[in-house]
Amino acid sequence: MRINADLSVNENDLEEFQMIIGFRFRDRGYLIQALLHGSLFSGNKEKMLAFRKANNLENKDYEKLEYLGDSILGMIIAEHAYHDRNINEYAKENHLSIEGVCTKIRQVLASNMSLKPVARKIKLSRFILSGEHAIIDGKLSDIIEALIGAIYLDGGCDPDNNSNKNPGNELYMENADFDNEKEKNADPNNVNSNNVNSKKADPNNLNSNNLNGNYMATRDFVYRFFDIYSALEKIPISNPKGKLQELFHKEGLGNPCYMLIDEEGPDHKKQFTVALYHGDRLLATGSGDNKKKAEQAAATLHLKHLKKNEGF
Repeated sequence: MRINADLSVNENDLEEFQMIIGFRFRDRGYLIQALLHGSLFSGNKEKMLAFRKANNLENKDYEKLEYLGDSILGMIIAEHAYHDRNINEYAKENHLSIEGVCTKIRQVLASNMSLKPVARKIKLSRFILSGEHAIIDGKLSDIIEALIGAIYLDGGCDPDNNSNKNPGNELYMENADFDNEKEKNADPNNVNSNNVNSKKADPNNLNSNNLNGNYMATRDFVYRFFDIYSALEKIPISNPKGKLQELFHKEGLGNPCYMLIDEEGPDHKKQFTVALYHGDRLLATGSGDNKKKAEQAAATLHLKHLKKNEGF
């Protein structure tokens, strides 16, 4: 992203990036803030202050927006999980709580492995405002979350650019149509109407219509660039001990107990056998060439038993 002699950010670059992400900001200060890395101007505080003043920025870098964006991303994922019946089936089959599955989906979508393709799609590296020699590869995921926060705060300026619609979800479409109808019927002379073409709303006086529109615009961005529909398929196979412990906690059973009951073979080729207990009740035994593998084998065997019998 180029910076002009007067320290304003180049308009053409801003326009290009907004075209790439498919979102037009009312207040471009939010966009600039999301792309601002602390290394810009190599730590020259006076120049950074002048830059912030020239671009009407509230903060020194993207970090506060990142925090907000992380929370909004979590909300969008939670809403998606609410509508996705596959998550219920996955939780049942793997003896996990819905909360546990949603947490895993969040980890998949917010991981560096998932965010790097998003960064490439939107050509993010080209537009970050950073020092000439700054290493920003490790910050791309953080800046994407900052961008999500910026979109949420801004909400966009064109209600007809489909920013209120999400593909594949009729409920979202109905909500968008309803909001658009309300907008058409709004009295232009009424200062309380939800006029989305007005200047940025006072962040301390955001009404529910503003927040609803901002959320839908943010959700549209996430659905467009994040592979949210296939996130469930990308959850890595969990540690069976972790699965079992989560199940025990869900059922209020405390923690499973693993006890070494046998150890045989020469030092270079030992075989361990571990018993899995709940209280005094033996649930399963497992073997392996170290204690951890034996514990995992016992947990796996008991999970298979639970799956076959659908619970205790």
